[in-house]
This record gives sequence, structure tokens and C-alpha cells, in this order.
Amino acid sequence: MSPQEYTKRMEVMASTLETFVERLKADGVEAGRQAAEAIRRQAEQQAAQRLQEAEAEAKRIIAAAQAEREKILARTQTELRLAARDTLHRLREALEKALQQVLLEAAERHLQDETFLRDLIREVVCQYAKADADQQDLITINLSESMRRRLTDWAIGAFHNPDCPQELPVELHGTLTGAGFEYRLSGGTVEVTPESVVDVLLPMVSPEVQKLLQEVAKELLRVGSEEPAGVR
Repeated sequence: MSPQEYTKRMEVMASTLETFVERLKADGVEAGRQAAEAIRRQAEQQAAQRLQEAEAEAKRIIAAAQAEREKILARTQTELRLAARDTLHRLREALEKALQQVLLEAAERHLQDETFLRDLIREVVCQYAKADADQQDLITINLSESMRRRLTDWAIGAFHNPDCPQELPVELHGTLTGAGFEYRLSGGTVEVTPESVVDVLLPMVSPEVQKLLQEVAKELLRVGSEEPAGVR
């Protein structure tokens, strides 16, 4: 082979090798681009999937929190209604006891007053005489012993007055343990004591107490129906 042929062959080989290298480079770049594109698409798919999963998890958490909130709210309102009911019950008991005590003290104070008691006894006896003028039953009046002693002299002439349509036999006893008096007729015994007076007066006052309790109950129920400040 001549030098010229050898040189020419070497040039062809060099050209072929260069072309081969260039092709390899081109193929490598394309392969790299495709690989990068595949990685990008995969990353985007994974990101979209994770975003969907995150959104689904967020919705689940929100739904669970909302359900728990509703449970807490319902439980709190129930507890508030029960507390309101118990408070109202205790308030009713306290008011009734206080009212009963006030009436009892007032009745006892008046029934221990000598002037008030004798006027009341005279009125009772005279009203009985007017209502049943034909009867001549003995009226037994039972007082405390101390009050009996104070009213004995008064009772002797108390029923000899124009207010009574007739003179009725009245007898005083001193076996009552508290304030007030009892009067006995053939038909039975009637008590006029602090306790019996309270029993008569308490129902008369109760409507006002009930009205007050109703207003309190409305307010308690209104508060119980409101959403607690800590539940949002």
C-alpha cells in the first residue's frame, strides 16, 4: 500500500470515527433528554398523586374535626341543659324555703302578739256565732300556757259585746306548745298556728315565685342553647 493510500484510508477512518463519536454524543444527549423527560413526568405524576392524597387527608381531618366539634357541642349543650335544670330545681327549693321562713316568722310574730291574738280569737268566735246562731256548743280554745294566763281575764268579758249575736261558752286551755291557737267545736278542731297560716298563704304567693322561676328558666335555657365560646 502506498503512502498516499494509507493516508487516505486513515483520513476515512478518522472521519468515520468522528462521525461515530458525534452520533454517540447525539444519541447520548437524546437519551439523556428522554430520560430527563421521563423523570420529570414521573415526578409530576408523583407530585400530583401526593397532592391528591394530601387533599384527601386534609378533608378527612377536617371532617373528623367537624364531627368531633359537633359531638363536643352537643355534649356541652346537654350538660348545660342538665345544669340549668338542676340549678332551677335548687333555686326553686331555696326560694320556697326562704319564702316559707319569711312567712313563718311573720305569722309567728303576729300570733305571739297578745293584742293581735285576742282580736283574732274574738273575730273567729263571733263569726262562728253569726254563722250558726242556734248552736250553743262549747268552744274550746287551746293556747300556750303563758298566753292562756295573759288572756284569761280578757276572755271572761270578751264575748259580751254587740258584735256577737249571742253569748257562747268559751273555755281556754293552755296545752299548745307554740304560737297561735286551736279552737275546738263538736265538729272538730281548727288550727291557727304559724305553720297552718303558712300553708294557707304559701300557695297565694307561689304564682309570683313561679313567674320568677319561669323567667330564670328562660334565661338559663337561652344560655344553654348558645354555642360555648371554646367550641369553634
